[in-house]
This record gives sequence, C-alpha cells and structure tokens, in this order.
Amino acid sequence: MVFDPPWHVVHVIGALRTGGAEKQLINYLEASDRNDFHHTVLCLTDRGDMADLVAAMDIPIKVHRVRLRNFFRDLSELVRWFRQEKVAVIHTHMFSAAMWGRLAGLKAGVPVLVTTEHGKEPWKKWWQIRLDRWLSGKTFRHIAVSEDVRRIRMKRDGVKAGSIQLIPNGVPIPAQVGGPAVRSKVRSEFGLSENQPVIGSVGRMIEAKAYPVFVEALALARKTLPDLHWLQIGDGPDRQAVMDKAKAMGQESHITFAGRRTDISDLLEAMDVWVMSSIREGLPVALLEAMVAGKSIAATMVGGIPDAVENEVSALLVPENDPRALADSILRLLENRELASRLGGAARERAIADYSIDSVAEKIEKIYREGLNS
Repeated sequence: MVFDPPWHVVHVIGALRTGGAEKQLINYLEASDRNDFHHTVLCLTDRGDMADLVAAMDIPIKVHRVRLRNFFRDLSELVRWFRQEKVAVIHTHMFSAAMWGRLAGLKAGVPVLVTTEHGKEPWKKWWQIRLDRWLSGKTFRHIAVSEDVRRIRMKRDGVKAGSIQLIPNGVPIPAQVGGPAVRSKVRSEFGLSENQPVIGSVGRMIEAKAYPVFVEALALARKTLPDLHWLQIGDGPDRQAVMDKAKAMGQESHITFAGRRTDISDLLEAMDVWVMSSIREGLPVALLEAMVAGKSIAATMVGGIPDAVENEVSALLVPENDPRALADSILRLLENRELASRLGGAARERAIADYSIDSVAEKIEKIYREGLNS
C-alpha cells in the first residue's frame, strides 16, 4: 500500500472525556500541521464530554466500541477499517487503547505505530506488562510525558532507551492572561469577595489526586486564615467521598465544587494560589495551564511535577500525603505576595520557554515523518 501526504493519522483513545491525556490530545490537534497530516480520533468506548472541542476543529471522530469477550471480531473490524482508510500512523493514548490500536495496526500493515505514555500505570498485571513488552518491540516510538514515566517504562516494561523519547505535555501560550475584570466576574459567580483568600485546583476527582489530603490542608490553613476558600474545578468518581470528608471536618462551606468547566483560563484568574495534592502524576496539563497563567503554585513533588517547576524558584514543592507541609506552603504564598509574584512569574517564563504546544506538536510530527521515511 502506498502512503502519500497528507498522511492519515489516527489517534486511538478510550473516549474524549475530561482528563489530562485527553486535554493534551486536543491541545496537540489544535496546533497540528494540517497540510502534511489529516487526523481522525478513534474512541473505543464512547465520544466523551470533550468530543465537541474536536468536532469544532473539523476533525472526524469515530466510535468503535470494543470488548475483550468479542476480541477477535472487534479486532478484525478495526483491522478492516484501518486498511480501508489507508492509515499511515496510529498514535495511541493509555493502556487499553494502546493494546487494541497497536495490535490492529500491526495486522493491518500500518507502517508507523506511536504511543504516548501519559502515566505510571501502577495497576498493571503481569500479563499486561508482558503484552506491553512484546508490543514495544513493534512500536516505532514511545513518547514519555516526563522523565519519571520514561524511567518506569524502560525498567518495568522493557522499552529500549532508543525507542522512547521525552516530549512533555504542552499548552497554548496566550499573548496575555486575564485581568481584574475577569477575576471579579468569576468571584462574583461563586459568591466570593474581592479580598477573600482563594486557593484553587483543577483535575479529575480520583484517588491519585489525593483530595482528602487537600481537605486536611485546608482545615489546617484556615486556623490561620479563617476566610480561606477552596475552588475545585473538575468532577470524578471520588467527588462524594471528598464532600463527605469535608463535611466531617466542618469544611464544606469553605469549598466550592464547580464541576467540569471549559473556561479554565478565566477560572484561574479567581485563584490566589493554585494547589496540587497528588500522590501520582505524569506531567499534569492542569499544572502547565496554571504556570501559563502565572499562578503561584503549591504542589507535591511527585511524577513530572518537579520536572516542570523547581522548589523555591517557580513553585513551593512538598512531600506527598503531608497536609501540614501543604498548608504551610499555601500560607507562605498567601501571606508573602512578593514571593508569590516572583514564583508565579518564573513559572510562566518556564512554561513559555519549554511547554508551548506549538513546540510539542513539531516534535511529535518529526517522529511521524521519521517513521514514514524509514
């Protein structure tokens, strides 16, 4: 089969639901080269709540639901579709999609297989690791979003150093960030006063984000700043458990759970300090968005976070599962606005220099071209 430009690239993912990997894919598609490549997103469960953002770019979305109990039938249908569409590159995201996408791509004769390693995947069973090791030998390139993830893939999953490349997540870099008018508008929406100290977070409400630790840190910090309020953006399966924890600790009236939102840059303007309490991360897109906004940041030193921000230089970093340390960092930033401004400025400079989505897109497409020309 002959593959001529514009080459067809299919991105295989579970669904375009709210999440870091999904947001990173959308960011890439917005910055992608539409002259040399045309893209399709293949979802293996359903479209997801962020699918409209992709559709607005005139990028096709195909849903092909797969089940292990129908493995051979579903795999054959994927193979048939890849051949029919003359797919030149399959780029997969996260384990299940990486398994289905690469197996079908191999059988269909797709010349270039690429997979992005978004996280540590500590839950993998022995057979999943063994399958990943076999597929790695057939994969043109693995993209690791952080050095931490890259090391784990080489040590545990047997990926060869020469076939895994560090390309961090990227975000759009606006010419300017919002101002006082946006801040006032958002605060008014949530019933927050102009001078009230507000800490914020953006992310799915899942175990890895350790939001119960956040609740404990809030309670500790409020002993010094009683008016302190937490604005949480995002939803997820742990939401009720976090709300129950907040109620049990008497913090429920000091937290706003805003749910899923798409106006993240505006919401960031309402926050004095951006906080991440995670116990496990790749390279969080939400962190990069906070950096672009010039927010002062208090975060745990896990995963790719220390790759993006440096303690006392562009953020305050603390150990995981330590609410006291997190609370102390929050208070330092709220009580020392000169420090907060300096760290926030340094974080924005680092984001502009190293995490522009345009630069990331060029690196990804260089991999596509190398694979197609090899």
